Order: sequence, then structure tokens, then C-alpha cells
Amino acid sequence: MSLRHCRTMENFDIYLTFDIDQDFDPNSADYYNRTAAKFDSFGTGFQKIIDALGGKAFSVFVRSDHQIKTVYGDYGYLINSNPSLIKSIKENNGELNWHIHLYEERDNEWVPVGESRLVSSFLEDLCNVKSIPEINWRIVRIGECVMNNELMAAINAAGIKIDSTALPGRKRDDSEKKLDWLITDNLPYYPSAQDYRTFGVDSLNVLEAPMVTIPMKASYDKEPILRYVNLSFKTDILFQNIEEFIRNNKSLLSITHPFEVLSPGTHGLIAYDMEVFRNNIKELVTRVEKFGKRPVFKHVSELTA
Repeated sequence: MSLRHCRTMENFDIYLTFDIDQDFDPNSADYYNRTAAKFDSFGTGFQKIIDALGGKAFSVFVRSDHQIKTVYGDYGYLINSNPSLIKSIKENNGELNWHIHLYEERDNEWVPVGESRLVSSFLEDLCNVKSIPEINWRIVRIGECVMNNELMAAINAAGIKIDSTALPGRKRDDSEKKLDWLITDNLPYYPSAQDYRTFGVDSLNVLEAPMVTIPMKASYDKEPILRYVNLSFKTDILFQNIEEFIRNNKSLLSITHPFEVLSPGTHGLIAYDMEVFRNNIKELVTRVEKFGKRPVFKHVSELTA
């Protein structure tokens, strides 16, 4: 009688993250208006996303920064104005981390701060967010993927454990945005003190947890573009190349904004449809299991547990 050898199923860790950013109007010509800092989809609709997750672990990055304080008079506005929702997040296997946009007001408009002021602006907001007990400031994501060596060093010196700002393979330097993660990989790493985009022998103590990017081609693209895994995207686009990533890796970190799921709109990439969001989660589980791996949903905080 021969012995049967059973192979242990490999875990595939899934980190579902949600950035509580302002509600951009998908039907407006002025879509990306940083000054229109409204967050209606979070307060009125995020419970629907919680319900759709069905108890799966998830991580929420809540805005708390200079713009929030200036517009609403309270760094903890999004926490303090939604007490029942914050309670529900905690009771339904969610965690609350820190999301910050480094903006300043110029001529009645909110714009990114200059590179020379990134560190000072960050430290000012850090000092204030520490007074909000519901937000774990030791895990942070900086809006618009802004980073440089000095800012990463300040993040490290502040005792932050995890930064999740990296957008692997992407670089922009134009009138709208400035970011550079061109040489960054999708895997978590401890950044080099000499180059935040990659690891090094002189690595810092903060763990960089990139938002996973995969080639995707929308109808309006000439060629596939590296985009983060966003569960609000149309299913056929989101899963174009995801199987290769699942086959060759052990984890995936996604990012979704509530308004992309809860707001009505028409777009070539974003579905603006709760049912698509639900189905994308199911499809992700199916694709992971296809390769004999066990999908395990985790909090971002577990990366350093």
C-alpha cells in the first residue's frame, strides 16, 4: 500500500485597503478638484462596503491633515462626525490607519506643498494626528504617492512602522503631479536611506508596503499601463493580467476609494457599481484558488506583526 503525500496549500495574503479621500465628481469636467473637500460617500455609504466584505479583514486609511483642519476645524473631523460608522469598522474586522495629503492653500485653491516643505508639513500633521486615538498613526499612506528621501527619513525617525505610499513602476513630473516609484517592486521592503524607492544595505526601519500595480488596458489606452489593483475597476480590465501576479507572488495589496463604488458615474475604467465591487472580490478569491492557493484576508498592520 503506497503512501499518499499531501502538499500543504500555500496561503495567499490579501490586504484590502480603502482611502477615505474626497468625493471626486466623475461627471464633472473639473473632476480632480482638490479644493472641493467633500466626503459624503464615507459617512452615508461606507457601511454598504463593510457589509459587502462580509467580515473579511480590511484596512481604512482615514484623512487627517492640514486641509481637513482648515476646512472643517478639526483634524479628527472624519472620525468625530461618524461615530457609529467608526464603531462599525472596528466591529466588522476593520482597522483605522492614517491617510494624509500634503496640501497648502494658495489663492483660494488647495495645491500640493512644495518639495522643500514636505517634511515640515508632514511633521506638523503628525503632531496633531497623535491626539486622535482611533487612528493608528504608525501606519500611513501619503496622498498622490508623494515621497522623497528626506520625507522617508522623517517617517522613519517618527517611529512609523509601515508606509503604504509606493506606486511601483510609475513616475510623473508634470503640472498635476510629481511622483517617482519607477524602480520600485510590488513586494514590501525596507527602504534604502539613499533611495526610498528600493531596499539597500543601509535600510531604514519603516516597512514600505506598495500598492500592487499590474498592467491594464482600458478602452481609451493605446498601450497597457501599470495601475494599482482597485476593486472598483471594471472586471474585464482589472483581471487582464492578474493571474501571472498571483502565480508568482504570495500576497496582494489593493486600494479602493469609497466614492468609486458608491457614486453614480460613467467611466472607461471605473465601474461606479457596488455589484461589480462585490463580484471583483469573489473573482479575486476564485483566481487565487485556481493556483492551489488559500486566500487569507489580513490587515496591513499584520505585515509587521
